[in-house]
Amino acid sequence: MKTNPILYIVILLFNYNLAQAQQDANKVESTPLTFARQDVIHSKILNEDRTINIFLPESFHETSIHHTYPVLLLLEDEFFLMVSGVIKHLSSVERMPETIVVSLVDGPKVPKLYTNGSDFWPKDWKQLPFGGNTDPFTTHLNQELFPYLKNKFRANDFKIVMGLSGTSIYALHAFAKEPGLFDAHIAIASGDILGMGYSEGESLVDVIIKDFENNQKKIGWLYVTSADSDGNGNSPMIKENLEELERRLSPYRSDDFYFISKIFPDEGHYDVALPALEEALGLIFPKVKWFAKYAEIIEESGNAMKNIDNYFQKLSMEYGFEILPKAERWNSGNSLSRIGPSLLREGKTIEAIEVIERWVEYRPKSTLALSELSKAYESNNEFTKAISALARAGEIPSERSMEESDSYQARINQLKKKMAEKGN
Repeated sequence: MKTNPILYIVILLFNYNLAQAQQDANKVESTPLTFARQDVIHSKILNEDRTINIFLPESFHETSIHHTYPVLLLLEDEFFLMVSGVIKHLSSVERMPETIVVSLVDGPKVPKLYTNGSDFWPKDWKQLPFGGNTDPFTTHLNQELFPYLKNKFRANDFKIVMGLSGTSIYALHAFAKEPGLFDAHIAIASGDILGMGYSEGESLVDVIIKDFENNQKKIGWLYVTSADSDGNGNSPMIKENLEELERRLSPYRSDDFYFISKIFPDEGHYDVALPALEEALGLIFPKVKWFAKYAEIIEESGNAMKNIDNYFQKLSMEYGFEILPKAERWNSGNSLSRIGPSLLREGKTIEAIEVIERWVEYRPKSTLALSELSKAYESNNEFTKAISALARAGEIPSERSMEESDSYQARINQLKKKMAEKGN
């Protein structure tokens, strides 16, 4: 039987189109999510390129220049994702300030320590087989990395250092030998390091205590821990070192110096990183201070915005950097974006305007803030200001639809009509 070539081509095209349609139906659109960046900066001091991973607060690009951020310097890049996630969550629920996380992909330079008979490391190691002069690295931090973060990302002078296991050596070294370099020191899986020292027979615990005994006052926060799987089984000396630091350092606890030195229960060597980090951040930023209840603050006698400012000014004085009220917060009443409209509904128009104006000051690109400010001005018969706020909202670049743009103009026209009726 002779095949019709035209029919054959039609069948081929039909099958091709059917297969193509099935492929299109199975296609899934995929968009990469970027939560961090990686920068490479050349260090003239170290004569090498240094790679750093940087996590910025989620609101960094929306907030005003008034907002500056503490820095958590993570010495162990392996934990960058975990640390950034914890910081993001705790700061979003106002349990700590929004913070820049910087991890050193190339790691820190650590001092060469004597093991002092550590039962965690090989018995024939009189000294660790790595480490050396840390002065150039410390100078690099002071003169290159920290200024870079300040100039480019509005980092402030409040700094936390965090190391785990081997990298905790530099965190403890900074506490012992570089006062003022960091405000808070977190050393996790580090109980073995406490027993080591710069000279044979003298431990880091001895060095730390000697400073206090010689009235070299230290302020800030120190958090040191190891998992019980290390300190109770594999290396009894780890538990002994942590207990010794706790015992000898306890007399020096004060309103200016807080510390924890402990065995962490029910955890493994690196497993402990997550719960220990949460506990360390709770030591530095206690919930009782940081979880501001805005509704209760504004109910105190006096002006609402002034009461909020007073609360955060007191916190700022304690921590040494400017801490600002939360402008916006997801699904919570503890923010200016919720308090302002709430005051307006209660008929406290002047106080509402003050709060919403501050919201706009902190989030100048927020169309929602400007829209709420327009409503507040309108309630106070300040129509010119209400129109101006809406006009500013309409000028902010966005992916708004034509209907939304028309809505802005319609509201402006209504305000102009209302202003004319009232003779303003």
